[in-house]
Amino acid sequence: MELFSISVNTRTDGEKEAFYRILSNQQKVLRKQCKQLKFSFSASGDRVVWKCSGKLPLASWTASVEKVRLLVSEAAAAYIMEEKEQEIAARILLSDFEFHDLEESEHVLQWYFMLLAKDEPSGDFLQQRVQKLKDSIFMCLKEYSELNLDGFMTFRLQAYEQELRELAEYAVDEFMLDQQYKEFVNLLKYFVYFQEPAMPLAHVIHKGGEDFLLLDGSLKPIEKLRGEGLVMERLDQEMEIEDMIVSTLISVSPARMIIHTREPDLAVIVTLSHIFEDRAEVCIGCSECSPFLGSLANDDLTFPAKRDYNN
Repeated sequence: MELFSISVNTRTDGEKEAFYRILSNQQKVLRKQCKQLKFSFSASGDRVVWKCSGKLPLASWTASVEKVRLLVSEAAAAYIMEEKEQEIAARILLSDFEFHDLEESEHVLQWYFMLLAKDEPSGDFLQQRVQKLKDSIFMCLKEYSELNLDGFMTFRLQAYEQELRELAEYAVDEFMLDQQYKEFVNLLKYFVYFQEPAMPLAHVIHKGGEDFLLLDGSLKPIEKLRGEGLVMERLDQEMEIEDMIVSTLISVSPARMIIHTREPDLAVIVTLSHIFEDRAEVCIGCSECSPFLGSLANDDLTFPAKRDYNN
């Protein structure tokens, strides 16, 4: 007795291989749950079919029909996630949002795919997507014994697509914020480039986290000068820790700046290096910062280390 069949049109040998691999792996699990089940694969052109059959009576089974449906749903969901999700996500993004040009849409799409791969914005987002897929497939298998994944993905993905749509909105918002940030950093770079130095040397001591200490060349605390102009006003509006540091350093305009840190890849360190460019050096251990940050085990690293953040 044929219990279920799952079919899909494949466009590449890779899709065929993935369908066979994922369903074959689930067959092993199904056989352990219910020894009365039999399976077969067939292909006709681009179309591949997986069938599950079982011997009657059902009372002799070592697993319930519901359990079998659940395991079959997991396999079909795994195939869609692996082979079809990016295609579905791209369709949603490009149909629901307008972009200035092809380049911008490509940038946002890559940002979107990165969020999907990182399972953002919340750590359980991937599980939510998988669960929505499994639930929809499970309901289809309760109604029909034959599941055409192409038709299913066209008409029965509303709950799953809503999850992707919400992430698409998040991706667009995050991309726009990132673009605004980059534009503002470029504005600050331009501002610093044409600003005359008001101080020969400044030390930025990063103690860790959001704990910073700004010192002049004599290792005395720097007091922020009153800034003027649109750039300084915009910095003063938010006044997060990164903005406070940048605003102070721009106001004193050091000819040379040494950033002392044990975390040279931290966002605020990278930002300062971008803005001040050739004026900035990053030190990961020297005699001036060791009283604040402690000594490094490797004495060869106790010197200002210039890092290139522009590539």
